[in-house]
Amino acid sequence: MRHTFVRHGFLYLTLIFSGGLPTLIAAQDSDPATADTGEPAIVIDMAAPLEPERPAPTAAEPDALRVYRSYIETMEASAGAFASGLTEQLLGLGLNLQALGRHDEAATILKRGVHVSRVQSGLYSADQLPLLRAEVRSLTALGRYDEVDERQRYLARVESDALEGTPASIAALLDQGAWAEQAWDLRLGDEETHPEHLARSWEYYRLAYNQSAQLFGSESMELLKPLEGMVRLQYRFAQFQRANAAGNAFDGVSYRQASALGGVYRRGESVLLAIYGLKLFNKVPAGEQASDLARLGDWARWLGRRSDARDYYEQAWRRITPPPEAVAEAEPETPDNPAPKGDADVAKVAKENSVDSAVEQVAAASSSAPTTTDEINSADPPAIAHETALTEGEAATETANPPESASTDSELTTESKESTLSVAGDETNSVDATTFQEPPPVDDPVMRLALFQTATPLPDIDGLRPLPPFKRDASGPLIVRFQVNEAGKITTLERLSATSLNETEPDQEGEATVEGEDAATTEEMGEDPGADRLLRKLRRVRFRPRYEGGQAVETGMITWSFDLTPSSDEGMALQPQ
Repeated sequence: MRHTFVRHGFLYLTLIFSGGLPTLIAAQDSDPATADTGEPAIVIDMAAPLEPERPAPTAAEPDALRVYRSYIETMEASAGAFASGLTEQLLGLGLNLQALGRHDEAATILKRGVHVSRVQSGLYSADQLPLLRAEVRSLTALGRYDEVDERQRYLARVESDALEGTPASIAALLDQGAWAEQAWDLRLGDEETHPEHLARSWEYYRLAYNQSAQLFGSESMELLKPLEGMVRLQYRFAQFQRANAAGNAFDGVSYRQASALGGVYRRGESVLLAIYGLKLFNKVPAGEQASDLARLGDWARWLGRRSDARDYYEQAWRRITPPPEAVAEAEPETPDNPAPKGDADVAKVAKENSVDSAVEQVAAASSSAPTTTDEINSADPPAIAHETALTEGEAATETANPPESASTDSELTTESKESTLSVAGDETNSVDATTFQEPPPVDDPVMRLALFQTATPLPDIDGLRPLPPFKRDASGPLIVRFQVNEAGKITTLERLSATSLNETEPDQEGEATVEGEDAATTEEMGEDPGADRLLRKLRRVRFRPRYEGGQAVETGMITWSFDLTPSSDEGMALQPQ
């Protein structure tokens, strides 16, 4: 016991001399629940990391990129910045960066490759083509469309010099024409230069047309590719003229604008007739011929030429609808009983108007395409094949009754203008008459359904259709019901509620009808800016008229549905081709 006390005494003495005893006493006497040391408590957040988060390690650069960079550095060190073979290495590096989605770096590398190629091989050397095309792809992916347009223009100059006289040149011209159309849609550049995109596109298609005729012959179906581009452009020219007419309704230039629209109509009709004659020469099926005639009717109807549209639609109907079996004996033709105008008239035009002369005349017309806003407004195109001839009185009638943009319900009244087809061309170049013998009418109910028993908004051309994607049923979130008269105009239009629909079986015309007097109207469903815009657009749209027995008739009630949400990928437009 004594030894224990002695040991503790020495321990206390040690603590006293070392200054640790007061601390030990304070620690023993303090109450953990009530002690106040005057120092802030230390709180440790166990959810937070104890040390800052380290950045993720960067992915190692692919071996291919390292190899290309190494080759480029070695070549530059040994032979300078314009070493032979450097363009191939720069192209390979740029394509690999492009494949990795590093388009900004790729565009820089590829642009340098173009510069090196120009120094090494000349201003418009063919070595630049893959570099320029790859650079355009990267700039497009980056959304730098002004730079894309600049590089496309330079690419066109290189292609015209490097690919002249080859099929690759035709493909390049078609691509350039399509890009110029996109540039118009994107409205690139200053506002006053926008029409130049259309003129440039027309020039590319004209060159592609001429080169195709030289390489493949004036009767080749290869001519259809540039001709289809020309058709799209005529619709765009017409839209441009309409916009000008709407914006300048009171500035005293209506006559000039009406004349310009007349010129656009004649050019478009000539191109469409060239397509029809080319297919007729190559003996395409009767259903396809009817489709081409219907396209001529669509063009005329869209521009307010109702008499021309009616003639073309009737010819298209007769091409796929054989006459009744019991046909009364035809009366002899007399001045009081003229022979009816029909398919034979179009065949005669095709016979007398050779494909060779059509090539020359379409090229001559396209070579005078306007290049500025003033020229487009005042352009009066030269006479070309299948041109619609207008007398002075007819031109005055056309001016007094401007087309669609100013049309009213008086469209159903009779027209004073009767258009005729005049033939322009050298008879010495015309194809033999037996070459254009048309096949007899063919009973084609599928084409009749697609062309004349299905509501088709105009224009029915890819990229130019006036409406967003829709379904021909009531399955979408926005449902509309409308009726189209025999002139192709909507007469009844209403928005419906999906909960109030009572859909019946399709009627004999192939249209779904909707019953129920309690269908909600637009006012009852509240305001919807998107739906209101769609309804206004629908009222302005023109349709190809429905035909029965060779006559235009009014449709029944038609139900369509739309999905206006941007993320909708399922609402595909079901429109006949």
